[in-house]
Amino acid sequence: MNLNSLKYFVDVVKLGSFTAAGKKNLVAQTSISQQIQQLENYFDCLLIDRSQNPVKPTKEGQVLFTESEKLLNQFQILEKNVRKSTTRKIRIQYSSIMDIQLLDKLLDKVTKKQDFNFEIEKVSLSNISKYLNQNKYDFAITFDSEFYQESDIETLTLDQGKYLAGVGSHHPFYNLSSLTMQQVYSSLLIMLSPQKIGKSYQLMLNRSLDKKYHPQISYLADDVESELLLIQQKKLLGFFPEHYPLNLNNNLIKLIPIVDNPHRYKIVLAYKQENLSQVGKLFLKAAKEIVP
Repeated sequence: MNLNSLKYFVDVVKLGSFTAAGKKNLVAQTSISQQIQQLENYFDCLLIDRSQNPVKPTKEGQVLFTESEKLLNQFQILEKNVRKSTTRKIRIQYSSIMDIQLLDKLLDKVTKKQDFNFEIEKVSLSNISKYLNQNKYDFAITFDSEFYQESDIETLTLDQGKYLAGVGSHHPFYNLSSLTMQQVYSSLLIMLSPQKIGKSYQLMLNRSLDKKYHPQISYLADDVESELLLIQQKKLLGFFPEHYPLNLNNNLIKLIPIVDNPHRYKIVLAYKQENLSQVGKLFLKAAKEIVP
């Protein structure tokens, strides 16, 4: 008898089917049947009434089902606690050049206080929240809009500011020192695609509509390089964070402040407290001591 046998048994009872339990566990139905048969041999009694459809546990099977659920739940807690106490690399995900530059500054300060091992990976912004919830990463550095309505994800603000309008040298707004919201939304716009910037896309649209502005989005770009090219070549207007690190002048792009601009951003260090290992908690403590 092993934990897998008990898990298969519990799934058969819950789903009422050997076939469904096999599909859930990605094993053949015959393997499920063999495991249940081994349990019945071990306890020397019938555990599943196969004459019914869906199948039902016998009286003895119901006792085993109740106790097996308790045992499996306890094992999950045990496994989680052991993993948390094991020293391992801190897994961090990011999505943009702004994120990685802020991460570089943060790690430079944190590692002066304590030595950590890191595993850092760039991922699509639209996946960051999902991966954090799935515990594929311990932390994420990105725009806070991606965690909108994610109440169990906590954040630490690393940078914040306003979005500016970006126009090319051939755009009629190029020589202006500021723009009104009316001017911005009278222009043809370009934005990064929802697949690229996740929830930020819809939130920006919602803020605009709340102010009774209707964006004329003519192009959706899959990357910043394409966006910069199209801004210049198609005389479009795009949006950039005011602390954007690229040298936009080399691309003949000018960033212009927007009067009464409702579009703000925050770049945050995001995490789920319940998923952090001991070393993850130490890193978070060090980061909080550094960030104002």
